[in-house]
Amino acid sequence: MTAILMAVTLFVGAETAAQVPYFPPPFDKVVHFVFYGIMAVLLAHGVGLRWLIVPLILVPVIGAGDEWHQSFIAGRDASPWDWLADEAGTVFAVFLYWRWRKGRRK
Repeated sequence: MTAILMAVTLFVGAETAAQVPYFPPPFDKVVHFVFYGIMAVLLAHGVGLRWLIVPLILVPVIGAGDEWHQSFIAGRDASPWDWLADEAGTVFAVFLYWRWRKGRRK
């Protein structure tokens, strides 16, 4: 449920977020990496180890949707580099989650 709320906040508050100062490059990529990584881990924990493909597909799709949505908002810009940071954070976080869960089983 928390991962869903994180995804919703990306689209609901987008207009007001454009008015607030944001993180300058390259720190904005770190924020993308961490935010989408957290979303992916929360979703991975919700679906379990057998369904780790779900966050690996769904979270980057949400990131792409967010970038597309930002292209229509004044003061925001869509960037393929932001989406790559989203994807990298997702893959890294799901990998760490998988290793952690596998380690707990032993």
